[in-house]
Amino acid sequence: MQRLCLRRDLFFAGVLLILPLLLFAPVSIGNKTLLPADVLYLSAPYTAAAAEFNATEPHNPLLADLILENYPWKRFLVESFKARQLPLWDPYLFSGHPFLANGQHSALYPLTWIFFILPLPRAFGVFIVLQLGLAGISMYSLGRTLNMRHHGAFVAGVGFQFSGFLVMSVVHPMIVAGASWLPLLLAMVDLTVRRARFFNQPRAMLPWAILGAIVLGIQALAGHAEITYFVLLVMGMFAAWRLIYTALTHPHREWRAEVLSPAIGLLTMVTLGVALGAIQLLS
Repeated sequence: MQRLCLRRDLFFAGVLLILPLLLFAPVSIGNKTLLPADVLYLSAPYTAAAAEFNATEPHNPLLADLILENYPWKRFLVESFKARQLPLWDPYLFSGHPFLANGQHSALYPLTWIFFILPLPRAFGVFIVLQLGLAGISMYSLGRTLNMRHHGAFVAGVGFQFSGFLVMSVVHPMIVAGASWLPLLLAMVDLTVRRARFFNQPRAMLPWAILGAIVLGIQALAGHAEITYFVLLVMGMFAAWRLIYTALTHPHREWRAEVLSPAIGLLTMVTLGVALGAIQLLS
C-alpha cells in the first residue's frame, strides 16, 4: 500500500514537473527566447537598426527588466565563472558596483547552474519551466501533508504553478524562484508542529525543522528579499494558527511536548534557515 502511494506521488510529481512546457515549450525547447530583446530598440544605439529588424514597436515595453538587468547579470556571472573569478565587483556599470552582494542575480541559488550549461537565451526559458514545475510539486507536497487525496493535491499543484502571480512574474526569475517554495515551507511547519513520523521515528520534530531550514535557506538565496519577507510572514501566521489549535485541543499537561517543543523547533527552523541564506549577505 505504501509503495503504491509512493508511486502515485512520484507520478503526479513528474507530471507537475513537465506541465509548464504547455506554456513555455517555445522558449525552453523551441526556437524562441523569453528575453524581450525587441525592447532594446527603444534606446540608442539600437534605435538606428529598429526599422531593419522590424522592431519599431516592441511587443511589451514594460518587460524591459529581463533584458536590461537579468540578462547582463547572468552573462557577467557566466563570464566570471569561465574566467574562474569570484564576481564580487561589477566594473561595467558607472564606476563599478558590488555584484555578488546584490543578490538579485541569484548567483548562489541552486538552479542557477542551468545558466552555466545552456546558452543564455534558452536558459531563461528552461529555468522558468523547472521552477514552475518545482512550484507545483511544492504545493502538491503541502496538499498531501494536509491529508488531501492524490488527485486533489495534484489539482492544487496545477493551480499554484499556473497561478496568475507566478505566470505573470516569469520576467522576474528571482520572484518566481522565491515564491515557489512557500507551500513546501508551510508543509514543513505543519510536519514540525505535528511531530510527524520520520522514517523509523514515530514522532519526530527536529528532522522536519532542519529540512525546513534547508528549504528556507534555498528560498532566501533566490535573491528577492521582499518575497522572503512575505514568505516569513505567511509562515509565521500559519505556525501561530497551528500552535494555537494544538494548544486548544490538548490538555495543559501536554503543552510542553505538543506546543512548546514544536514552537522551539519552528524557531530553530527560521533561525537556521536565515543563517543559511545569510551567506548571500556576507558575500
